[in-house]
Amino acid sequence: MDLLGDLGTEDQLTSTRAENKVLKERVEYLEGRCKVLTVENEALKAEVEIYRNEAAASNIHASTVPASITEGTPQSTTKVTVQDDFVKGGDGIYTKSKEILIENLHGPSNILCCSLSNDDSMLATGGADQYISLCPWTRAFGNTSSTTSDLVQSSTRINCDAPVIAVDFARKGHSTKFLAAGCMDGSVHVIHYETTDGVLEATKVAHGSIKHAKYVRTLVWSPNDNVLATASADGSIQVHKLNWNLFDPSSVTMEKIQTLQLSGPVESMCFHDNHLCCYARGTPYLIYFDLQDNFTQTKINLNQGPGNAGFDEHVSFAVMDIASHGSYLALATDTSRNIIVDFQTGRQIRNLYGHDNDGFSQPKIAWSKNGQYLYGNSQNDSVICVWDIASSEIVDRLEGHDNTVRDIFSSQSTDTLVTTSFDKKTYIWLVPAE
Repeated sequence: MDLLGDLGTEDQLTSTRAENKVLKERVEYLEGRCKVLTVENEALKAEVEIYRNEAAASNIHASTVPASITEGTPQSTTKVTVQDDFVKGGDGIYTKSKEILIENLHGPSNILCCSLSNDDSMLATGGADQYISLCPWTRAFGNTSSTTSDLVQSSTRINCDAPVIAVDFARKGHSTKFLAAGCMDGSVHVIHYETTDGVLEATKVAHGSIKHAKYVRTLVWSPNDNVLATASADGSIQVHKLNWNLFDPSSVTMEKIQTLQLSGPVESMCFHDNHLCCYARGTPYLIYFDLQDNFTQTKINLNQGPGNAGFDEHVSFAVMDIASHGSYLALATDTSRNIIVDFQTGRQIRNLYGHDNDGFSQPKIAWSKNGQYLYGNSQNDSVICVWDIASSEIVDRLEGHDNTVRDIFSSQSTDTLVTTSFDKKTYIWLVPAE
């Protein structure tokens, strides 16, 4: 029995050695194959890069096209001029003076959003306490104290029954006294406000007209008409028009114009001319909807540029905020990168770096009034970064907050910037007096 056991053990060892030899040979073969595939992969990458560069170069050369191709006249050429408004450096005029500090507009609760009325006289903030605070902040001018507690006491508060994530004033003219607020429960509240004999009064109108299935991510009013667009984490955009008789706010109705369903949660949105520009998470596109052409959509590939020639469908980042100015859009991404793009072509004009914003942050941006500078927050700092767009460099860091800046609003009527933070502070910044 012992002899048989020894023979069995020897056979097993022989079999194991044979299997190990086969496995070793297989590993050596696979290692060699991996080396070959690695070389081939690098070669393919180089070839693809060549094709992309050639495609990008062909797009550039196409800007000067012989007219004979289109007109049959070989002597002349047709030139397409690409405009760049950011060749000259900024003139140094941007908001940097901390004129007004308002603390605890929402008590111990965090302030989540802010906006100024068209004439810049009224400040609206939304908080985690489920309230909107309407504050005539200009009354603070001449106040001997930099902290204006009287403004907090005199502000008007409107209960929205859920944390207020987004707020914006109606943008058509200075006489349209409406604002809208988007909330965590998917509801949108439209509010009419009026100051009579020095007393500010605010009333909800068209109550319950707008409702999303998930929380409202952002909302914006059109500058050309009383049209309100609201976007949600449920992927939907609702577009309503405010109708009223100019005398009786109780007659206000919100007429639904269109409902749009995107492929993912809508992260950011703005109006540009008569287009609604938006971004849905998980896509490599900006989408424009033409309000004058039955919401016809145009997609702008965010990956276009030298090196990939617009063919890359990879989702490199999410656009968390969009701001419009002149012929351009500014995009705040979750990859510590802000981008200036040409609205018509989607061509990337500038890329702005030097701050920190990842997928767990809330990047916010705003243009200076003159369009030469861009304001933006940074995830790990309590400052406002100021970029000179021409040079793509940070030229200033506005200090004052003690915690992460949650929202930014920059007036396009005056050089006025509003910032709110998790430190419960709201700052009004102006251009320093000479």
